[in-house]
Amino acid sequence: MTDSEIFVSTTFSVAARCDKTNAFGAIVTTSSPAVGARVIQCQSDTGIVLSQNMTDPRLARIGMTILQDRFDASSALRAMKAATPYPEYRQLAVVDKDGHSDAFTGENAFGPHAGHYCEKNVATVGNYLSNPEIPKSMAEQYLTNHHLSFPDRLLDAIEIGFNLGGEVKDEKSIALVIYTDTTFPYIDLRVDWSDDPLNSMKNLWEVWRNHADTYRQKALNPNL
Repeated sequence: MTDSEIFVSTTFSVAARCDKTNAFGAIVTTSSPAVGARVIQCQSDTGIVLSQNMTDPRLARIGMTILQDRFDASSALRAMKAATPYPEYRQLAVVDKDGHSDAFTGENAFGPHAGHYCEKNVATVGNYLSNPEIPKSMAEQYLTNHHLSFPDRLLDAIEIGFNLGGEVKDEKSIALVIYTDTTFPYIDLRVDWSDDPLNSMKNLWEVWRNHADTYRQKALNPNL
């Protein structure tokens, strides 16, 4: 393994809007630690932004600022691309308040396969993938499962990525973030290092799903 390969972290993600609840959320996994600390920016009634592949978290914040001013997903994407002197190394994705989506993969994104896929209410991105069909398949899986809850739809979508071979390197961390109708997240779950991050997240979600509504209510009105 070369010195450059040692520092290649590989990532695939799903960003989405729930058309039933107008919640926004994302799930992201990578071969490096603590992916939840770097990639996702989300805000209720506004949208969700991802910045990955040689991640610059400042870009996601720029994208969110554009969405806050009620510009659309493509406007946010253009602003992020214009802000970075290294767009060729970046992967970016946006879903706006109306479910419009857009994404970008720079020409120097990690291979052997890197790409993205956008549909109404969902954008998927991935780099250093073992299978080029992963972004499209994750998006299609998300759009198919209307009967599931929003968190379960996101988990189910990214599981397709794992099942299709995932990354060339082993995934080690995963994060799930969802905003509903409050300024704080309804879900902000992170597995910062695990040999089995997907099942670790599934187990964590099974614990948290029984507490999420309670903690939301305690924040809004502890007297109830």
